[in-house]
Amino acid sequence: MAVNLVKGQNTVLDMNLFHVGLGWDVNEGASPYDFDLDVAAFMIGSNKKTIGDDYLVFYNSEKRLKFDTNKNKFVDPVAIVNGSTVWGIDNDAMRKESRPTDPEMSVVGSIDDEDGQTSEDGDDETMDINLDKVRPDIQEIIITVSIYKWKERKQNFGQVERAYVRLYKPGNEGDGKEDYRYDLTEDFSTSASIEFCRLYRHNGSWKVQATGLAHNGGLEELVSKYM
Repeated sequence: MAVNLVKGQNTVLDMNLFHVGLGWDVNEGASPYDFDLDVAAFMIGSNKKTIGDDYLVFYNSEKRLKFDTNKNKFVDPVAIVNGSTVWGIDNDAMRKESRPTDPEMSVVGSIDDEDGQTSEDGDDETMDINLDKVRPDIQEIIITVSIYKWKERKQNFGQVERAYVRLYKPGNEGDGKEDYRYDLTEDFSTSASIEFCRLYRHNGSWKVQATGLAHNGGLEELVSKYM
C-alpha cells in the first residue's frame, strides 16, 4: 500500500532504484496555448547549490541517453552522448529522441512532452533514479515542475488541477500501485514553478519529503535559487 504524504511530511525511502512519475491535468479552456510543463532535478551539495552545471537534469541538459519512444526503451548500447555533437542546433529532435542525465546516470530525466499528448493516459513525465549511483557529495535531489513560456502565454499553476508526484519501484507503475505519493491540493494560482518533492540524505539513509513549494517565476527562478 502506498505511503500518502502530506505537504511537509517526510519518511525514509525503502528503495534505491525507482521511478518518479509526475502528473497533472490542465483545466479545459484555460489557455489558447498548449501547456508545456517541464520536470527538472537539481542535485544539491552541502552549500545548497547544484554541484555543477551537469547536475541540473532538465529538458536541455547537454548529457543525453538516446531513447526510442516507439519501443519505449533506451537505444543500445546505453551510453551518454553529447547533445550538441549528435543533434547540433536541432534541440527539438534532441528532446524527442533522448533523455537527459547526470554524468553518473543516477538521475535520468523524461522525454519532453511539450503538449501533454505523449503520455495522456498516465504520468505526464517520468524520471528514473538510482540512489546507489548518486555522488557522495550530493546531499539532496530537488524535483521541480515549471511552465515553459509562462509569462508570454500568461499561464500559471492555477490553471492546472490534480497535480501529483509518485515514487514507485519498477513494475509498480500502475495507478494506485506506487510506493509513495503526494497530491498537491494547494492554490498555486500565482505560481509558474513548484518544487514537488526532495530526496535527501539523513543518518546514512535517504528520505523523501513532500514540499509543494511554489515560486512566482518559472525555471529561471529555480535556477537562480539553486545554481
